[in-house]
This record gives sequence, C-alpha cells and structure tokens, in this order.
Amino acid sequence: MHLNNDKLKQSLFLITLFVLGGFLFWLLKGFLSAALGAVVFYVLLRQPFFYLTQKAKRKWNKSLATGVLMFASFLVLVLPVFLVSVMLSGKVSYLITHYQEILTLCQDASNQLKEYVGIDLFSTDTASKLTGVAASVIPHFVSATASAVADVFVLYFLLYFMLSNAHELEKSVRKNLPFHDTNDQLLLRELKSQTISNSIGIPIIAVAQGIAAGIGYWVFGIDEPFFWAVISALLSVIPVIGASIVWVPLAIFLYLNGQHWQAAALTVYFMAGVGLLDNVLRFALQKRLGDTHPLITFFGVIIGLNLFGFVGLIFGPLLISYFILLLKIYRNEYLGEQH
Repeated sequence: MHLNNDKLKQSLFLITLFVLGGFLFWLLKGFLSAALGAVVFYVLLRQPFFYLTQKAKRKWNKSLATGVLMFASFLVLVLPVFLVSVMLSGKVSYLITHYQEILTLCQDASNQLKEYVGIDLFSTDTASKLTGVAASVIPHFVSATASAVADVFVLYFLLYFMLSNAHELEKSVRKNLPFHDTNDQLLLRELKSQTISNSIGIPIIAVAQGIAAGIGYWVFGIDEPFFWAVISALLSVIPVIGASIVWVPLAIFLYLNGQHWQAAALTVYFMAGVGLLDNVLRFALQKRLGDTHPLITFFGVIIGLNLFGFVGLIFGPLLISYFILLLKIYRNEYLGEQH
C-alpha cells in the first residue's frame, strides 16, 4: 500500500506538536487559572484600552493606559474578591477551632426538630460524614486562598504584555487560527460574548442577591448578616437551589429558637422577593449579555471549585462555554454546518 509522504509527514508533525503541547500544558498547569484570568481581564479591558490609545482627545501612551486600567481593575474586581477571601478564611479558621462546639449546637437543633417532625436530620452517621467532608474541603479552601496571591501576580504580569501589545496579539491570533475567515470571526465574537456573559453576568447576579439577602438577614434578626449575605451571594451562582442552601437552615434555626414570625417572614421574603429578583436579573442579563444555560453554570461551578478554588465560580462555567464554542466551530469548519 502506497503512503503519501506529505500526509505521513503532516501526521508525524501533528503528533509531535500535540505531544509537546501536552507536555508544556502539564508543566504550566499551575498557571491555568492565572492565564484564564488574564484572558477574561483582557476581553473586559481591550475596548477601554483602544479608546484611550486611539480615540481619546489626547491619546494616551500605551504603557500609561495599560497601567491605569490594570490598577482600576485591581480596585474594582480583585480587591473586593481578596477581602471576601480573607473574611471567609477567618471564618474557616473559626470553624476549625470551634468545630466540636458547632457539632454540639447542630445536634441540639436536630433534637429539637426531631420533636416537631419526627425526623433525625443530624444523626451520628451524618456527623461523621460531615467531619470527613470538612477534613478534605477546609484545607483545600485555605490552600487555594493562599495561592490566589501568586495567581494574581502572574495574571497581571500576563495582562500587561497582552494589553500593551494588543494589536500585535490580535493580529497574531487571527493569523494562526486554523479556520476560514468566517469561522475566525465567529470564534472571536462568541469568545468575547461568552467571556462577558460569565465574567460579568454571574458576579452581577451574585452581588444583587447578596445585597437582597443581607437586607433580609438584618431585618429578621439573623446574627452576622453580612457574612451570611456573602455566603448567599457565592452560592447564588448555582441554578435552582442557590441561596436556599443558606436561608432555609437559617429560617429553621429561627423557628426552633422561638422566633416563629421572623422565620415565616424570612421564608416569604426569599421565596417571593429574592426569587423574583433572581429570575428577572437572569432573564435581563441573558438577553443583554448572552445566554448561558443553567446546566453549564451548575456543572461549571462544580468543576471550577475543584480545579481553581474560589475563582472557579467563574472559570468553571467559562471553560465549559469555551468547549461548547469550539465544538460549534468544528461543526461549521469541517462538517459544513452553519448556524
């Protein structure tokens, strides 16, 4: 059987390229979250950068524009996340120190609930399982928070060169994409849309729900409403269940503590008010920024937290969105399907 030498050489070259690329990825996998963050920040800042350096009345120097935008992004996006991480780390440390006391309180509350409904929600078996989960999750959370500082440094190191060489970067990307011009444009357009949808849409929903939840916790007498508001905001990115993971146990706690009307009012507030806010916001943002399916968000959060820790709330859904986008481009390019 005669083999085409050019095809054989091409196949060997591609195999070598994939092996080398896989080896490089394995060596640099620790910087994946920083690289993803740099891509997200670049997409968000490229338009302001081009405006300042090309369209502003007095055109800015590229290095100055890059520095100012990086500093502004740090104040607006990174610093609040860092402060929330520090607060949560402090609470995690408190949980570790007072773990037995918290287990005792949960057991007492479970015994009271058992008297009302006849169901033991916090049995000895449940307590042992929670202990095992905490033993594996808490150290991972603390280490992920500690490594975030290094990730931020690498992120901004990459972002500086990406922004200051934006024209050359985009020209090089377009030149090296292995697709036709139509699919090149589709890829870049959808990449921008998905990045903005996940990196802006998810935080907006989280912040709005966190504020609404905090008001409810404060009005109805929950201790440390700001802390629980932050937890509710973080969990609100999970479709369907979201912040109910927080407010349902808190409402039960209020009821068992004798604060019956507060428990009922908190339940109505979240089911009607906060639930309506969530639905309206998701619909408006999907229409404005791009439609991210709830299942993408749900599984993305699970994958992201495991891979990246805290920032995986955004990076996880983003990775799945990118994967689906590449499948779409593949169908268009090689199977002749157009959408």
